[in-house]
Amino acid sequence: MPTPEHMQATVEAYVRALNASDLDAIVALYADDAVVEDPVGTAPKRGLAEIRAFYAGSLKLKLRVELEGQIRAVASEAAFAFSVSFEVKGQRTTIRPIDLFRFDDAGRIVQMRAFFGPANISAD
Repeated sequence: MPTPEHMQATVEAYVRALNASDLDAIVALYADDAVVEDPVGTAPKRGLAEIRAFYAGSLKLKLRVELEGQIRAVASEAAFAFSVSFEVKGQRTTIRPIDLFRFDDAGRIVQMRAFFGPANISAD
């Protein structure tokens, strides 16, 4: 089982990789059979090929990602609030999700779920 310190470090590495637009670093955090549901309620992306394609699309925008508060890491899961800001055609948008990562015994992410809806999206 991964330690809280490992899970916190993984979340911090995820934020750094998003800010750096480092697709390989993001995908390396995931287990081969991982599932991403972003946002919750949309079709899950299953396996590294679908996850890579999802993040490749997201990284076409220059993202600014910041943690908002403490990372909660317990058992084999970590939850964290953060903001994701980007600009499209001169309009800045910020999304404030809460993500939940579930880890396998090797410390890799096996499930990511992003919780946010229209009330968590603002035009800046």
